[in-house]
Amino acid sequence: YNIATGWSGYQGDEDWYYGEYALGLAVSGSDPDQVVLTDLGFVHRSTDGGQTWQQQYVAEADAHPSGMATPKKALYRGNGLENTSCWWIHWTGPERLFSAFTDIGGMSSPDGGQRWTFDRVDRSLNSTYQFVESPDGILYAATSSVHDLYQSTYLTDGSIDGGSGRILYSADEGQSWATLHDFGHPVVSMALDPNDPKVMYAGVVHSSQGGIYKTTDLQNGPAATWEKLPDPPRTEGHPLSIAVLEDGSVACSFSGRRASNFTNSSGVFYSTDGGNSWEDRSHPDMHFWTKDLVVDPNDPQQETWYAAVFSGWGGAANDKGGLYRTTDRGQSWQNILDLFRVESISIRPGDPGVAYVTTEDEGLWYTSDLDVPQPTFAPLEAYRFLHPLRVFFNPYTPDEVWITSFGNGMSVGGVAVGTNETDQRAENLHLFPNPVAGSVWVELPVEGRGEFLLEVYHSSGELLHRAIDRSGTVELDLSRFSPGLYLLVARSENHLYRSKLIVQR
Repeated sequence: YNIATGWSGYQGDEDWYYGEYALGLAVSGSDPDQVVLTDLGFVHRSTDGGQTWQQQYVAEADAHPSGMATPKKALYRGNGLENTSCWWIHWTGPERLFSAFTDIGGMSSPDGGQRWTFDRVDRSLNSTYQFVESPDGILYAATSSVHDLYQSTYLTDGSIDGGSGRILYSADEGQSWATLHDFGHPVVSMALDPNDPKVMYAGVVHSSQGGIYKTTDLQNGPAATWEKLPDPPRTEGHPLSIAVLEDGSVACSFSGRRASNFTNSSGVFYSTDGGNSWEDRSHPDMHFWTKDLVVDPNDPQQETWYAAVFSGWGGAANDKGGLYRTTDRGQSWQNILDLFRVESISIRPGDPGVAYVTTEDEGLWYTSDLDVPQPTFAPLEAYRFLHPLRVFFNPYTPDEVWITSFGNGMSVGGVAVGTNETDQRAENLHLFPNPVAGSVWVELPVEGRGEFLLEVYHSSGELLHRAIDRSGTVELDLSRFSPGLYLLVARSENHLYRSKLIVQR
């Protein structure tokens, strides 16, 4: 009872069993009272030679006192020390978010991502890979006992075929969950038919029983019937992305499978008859380890797709990685970004030039001219982690960008906050003084008063400060900020305000 805990602790969300045992111990060479201890999931620090310990993985203000049980389903603010995988983010409203994780199942946020809790998520299986919401507000979750599907350590039958999985559903924003269907194998993806709310597709993973499954009576809930669709050519039960297009056709990607080496079973596939038959629309470099397939949200004809591809090892799968684009639904492809291993791409809705590309070990990449024949990509230095997984745009705040990762939790930043942005609402957010050398006063108009979220972004897009305020007028100390251009964003339930700010010395 000498540990100030976060969410790991006696009787807490994970009790002590996630961290399990000590892995690392470091003692300061100049002060032996300063000690850091690591385990399978967490970091703890002592400033008195080990007599007492403090958690180091959530905000200090969110820690629980030593000498007491750790409460369940509390709210926490993270600091980036989240060493597991985050696969998906979904908004059910302006403030309510759900995130899908490996090892810890998932989390939800009641305040726009400021704080997170294990409340409102079902964590009975190791991993949640995706959330999907129907037009009538039913939330679905794809879950699996197998973590890190299609990463380099989870490609073989031995690492996957023994797993279980099911689709869960909730009609009350996660307050309660029930099983929609237990497939008996990991579920990695889902897709609803935009033309028929009774139709859902699911990606189920197993070397012989895996593939794309479909129901046409989703309205029956757990009583719905599911059928396994015919396998696309060459595939061996490792589906990943599924996209149902507006005309009812279906596109999907199948990812890698390894036996003694990578098998010729991956790629992009297309069906015009609801999955009863499939065409192989793969570029030759996609035959071994394809990741996400993304349909361009700014192409009204949905002819433009992007396929993320990993390079493999040990033979034919070598040197295949990159980001590929088609403008004819996969009949021809062009490699537009030659990188070793590309996880995914996210394109900003309504802005066809802006996109973010995630990679396994080369960080986050950005382009502002995706809509030209040969886009120019560059690493986004404001994001400092090597393995982002996917990027999501907040549907309620278009300038807000969320990044999931393989070991660094979730990050949030801004898009298009540089000097070339035209801010038509700047007059509504009052700042004084501006330019500023120390503190700046931020005042919202009367109609925006009440609880609001204030964010400060660097011109590079990096989020530097977030705070919730209820006064309508707040003082921000910017004395620690380097000279330059910044963007202040303030939003309440019904209002959004933005203004540029110059910090000088």
